[in-house]
Amino acid sequence: MPGHDHRKEFFSRPHLWLIALAGVIVPRRLRADWRQEWEAELRSREALLADWDRLDWRNKFDLLRRSVGAFLDAVYLQPRRQEDEMFQDLRYGYRMLLNNRGLTAVAVITLGIGIGANTAIFSLINKALLRPLPVVAGQERVFAVNHTTKRGWVFTTFSYPNYRDLRDRNDVMAGLIAYEFAPANLSYDGINERVWGYLVSGNYFETLGARAAIGRLISPEEDRLPGAHPVVVISHRCWQRRFGGDLSVVGRELIVNGRAFTVIGVAPPQFIGLEVSYAPEVWFPLMMRGVIRRSAAMPQGSGKSWLEDREGGELFVAGRLKPGVNPTQAEDALKTIAAQLATEHPNENEGKTFELSTPGLFGEVGRRPVVGFSGVLMGVVALVLLLVCTNLANLLLARAMDRRKEIAVRLALGASRWRVVRQLLTESLLLSLCGGALGWWLAVQLTGAAGEFKAPMALSTELNMDWRVLVFAIAITFLTSAAFGLLPALQATRPELVPALKDEAKSLGYRRSWLRGALVVAQVSLSLVLMISAGLMLRGLRRSQYINLGFNPQHAVKLSVNLDLQGYDRERGEQFQRQLLDRVRALPGVRAAGVGNYVPPDLHVAVLQVRIEGRPEARSGEAPLAGSASASPGYFQALGARLFAGRDFAEQDDERSLRVAVVNETFARSFWPEQNAINAAVGKRFSLPDRDNSLIQVVGIVEDGKYRNLSEASRPFVFTPLNQSYNGLTTVVARTSSDEANTIAAIHRELRQLDPHLPIYDAKTLTEHLELPLLPARITASMLGAFGILSLFLAAVGVFGVMSYVVSRRAHEIGVRLALGAKPGAVLQLLLRQGMTPVAIGVAIGLIGALALTRLMSSLLFGVSPTDPLTFAGVALLLVTVALLACYLPARRAMKVDLAASLRHE
Repeated sequence: MPGHDHRKEFFSRPHLWLIALAGVIVPRRLRADWRQEWEAELRSREALLADWDRLDWRNKFDLLRRSVGAFLDAVYLQPRRQEDEMFQDLRYGYRMLLNNRGLTAVAVITLGIGIGANTAIFSLINKALLRPLPVVAGQERVFAVNHTTKRGWVFTTFSYPNYRDLRDRNDVMAGLIAYEFAPANLSYDGINERVWGYLVSGNYFETLGARAAIGRLISPEEDRLPGAHPVVVISHRCWQRRFGGDLSVVGRELIVNGRAFTVIGVAPPQFIGLEVSYAPEVWFPLMMRGVIRRSAAMPQGSGKSWLEDREGGELFVAGRLKPGVNPTQAEDALKTIAAQLATEHPNENEGKTFELSTPGLFGEVGRRPVVGFSGVLMGVVALVLLLVCTNLANLLLARAMDRRKEIAVRLALGASRWRVVRQLLTESLLLSLCGGALGWWLAVQLTGAAGEFKAPMALSTELNMDWRVLVFAIAITFLTSAAFGLLPALQATRPELVPALKDEAKSLGYRRSWLRGALVVAQVSLSLVLMISAGLMLRGLRRSQYINLGFNPQHAVKLSVNLDLQGYDRERGEQFQRQLLDRVRALPGVRAAGVGNYVPPDLHVAVLQVRIEGRPEARSGEAPLAGSASASPGYFQALGARLFAGRDFAEQDDERSLRVAVVNETFARSFWPEQNAINAAVGKRFSLPDRDNSLIQVVGIVEDGKYRNLSEASRPFVFTPLNQSYNGLTTVVARTSSDEANTIAAIHRELRQLDPHLPIYDAKTLTEHLELPLLPARITASMLGAFGILSLFLAAVGVFGVMSYVVSRRAHEIGVRLALGAKPGAVLQLLLRQGMTPVAIGVAIGLIGALALTRLMSSLLFGVSPTDPLTFAGVALLLVTVALLACYLPARRAMKVDLAASLRHE
């Protein structure tokens, strides 16, 4: 096997790799002789190479000098490389693009838009789903733990007792960590701010493989006794932004929630933990939860602290697999532990099992909407790029037909078909490279704009353009070059040589009309899908103004503070809330004001189990659920929410009176489905899992609203009086008849007078409050609107270009028809029928495609069906009208042809 021996020798001797590498930069026509010469010289010195360790420095230096000299020779030969065919193709292609500046400009701009949009959306997918977490070593072995119920519901958070049992009993995880979101009031150097961070178990940093930039990180010893170790680790970004990178920050005391905490270290640069979209600034030991999450750490109705209560829980859990353990084995082991916990604690754990998932995006619950939203956007921009490629293929095909004589001459002189195809593909590649460069610039601008978006909490909107995005951009650039350049190149290099050399129009016949027609069909169908999607999104956004939110966002404002984090107890907190309401209601222009712990819609809403009086109690996991919030008297009036029956809360609804609640329409109909359920529900009683499950009487029915997002279905919701279910998370809502900005500033001043050390956040109008729920739909609608206009333009250009080309090639036929007495109207009708036939086919295909694809957008549409007939019909009619106009103009111009000139033309 000589060939096998040669390959074996090649791979076993590294210097032969060097020969091959250097040979790449040597002109092709010189490579064989050059390689043989250098290889012979190296073989003559193989003895020296074998005895390298015994050579003196002079011989080693001489051997190195000769080897480097070979590369210098190759570089010296580079001017002669200009003779290679590749450089000839590039030079010729460059001249051809300059000679057709109009086509080049259209191609580069449309390609830049298509490639840039795809690259920008891929950067979102890269960050959310593909990019490794910074600083987390061996990420592929780290998994999040979720638990599911019999109904298939997935919960991503655990109670501390369940986490503790899972940590202590499992033998498949090298480290099982727990972490929880931790908003905190941070005071330093006279500055009071609200920051976001984590409460983490003592093995958190060790399990994730993080090392401190300075100082040290939280240790297991600091996570054993509740409240014993008030220490904090700050992020590298926080260290730079808030403390100027001062090395003396380690050991410094910060006031967190009114208590002194000692900074023990700074996290490594870019370390964010396991959530790719969350950028915490501080980390606290989990056992400091009583200080950091004051209200959450207080015993609820069961009388149990968070360390003992198995019901509910807000801890995210993740772990690193032990060596030799695969995910399936680990999941099976965790399910065994779940079965044990279900037996030992059936009320809280019966029917639950444990599953593993990829960490990040707050578990699978957060991953699904991000994947869905990214998928919709990626599908849209992919359709745009496909439309751009189709349009360019049509333009290049028409241009290649005009160059048929040039191509025929080259083939007649002996050029191979592959040689001409390569030349045409080189021109397409140059277009793609220019479009790719423009697309990369556009993608950088778009991702930079995304990073400027001010998100709530500590959500990270920065989209990094790393090597994955660069590889994607390069790959899509070359793919587009092949997509729009190959088919025209293959068709253009199959001319009938003799007629083409004579430049006879009839040589073209209609052999390629099917290809032009197919490209028009593709353009029209893709354009219709994009335009219908854009129409649905725009109609949905318009309808969003009329969605029944359950309140009126006009002329209303909100500001939030967290009294619990500042160390307020219940008595001080209730006094603060009363004083705040009195001051706000006395402000000029304020018509109504109220306080609550929640303003809809908001993802962070409490969900509690409901037990109806007189009905059998359901087990945990099977009991009906309802959203829950606390509110003061005047809260519904300030929101602009309507009461359908009963009454609002009163100041007398306090700890000494009967427990009461105001529920929404869905709550009333779901639990008391008798006739006239709205009125029948008033006076009914139920209980929630707090304060020993004491009964609560319904005193009012408020209209349904949107509680988590704007596209959700109606769900049960219950409001309880703030005087009976105190909550330190305080949001004041005010309805005003004066300027909203002035009202916000006035409320801000009143809060500062009540407590100058209290961080104020989320100060905005209720209209601004709705911007975040509408953000995905607005992004999609903006993109689809712009791309819809672009697709309509490209479709019109494509139809116009093809029709103009066909008419110009049929000038002689049209002249003959008119000379023989055909009526101009009949000829015009014939041309229009032939031009509109592929348009009609494209519309039919586009309608079918839109019916299938727009269903994926249902979660982004508000009050509009994904198959809305008005949108489908209106968009189709618009596209047909534009296409008809694009056909009519060239056909109408053909009717004015000079008969004598057309009859002489053959």
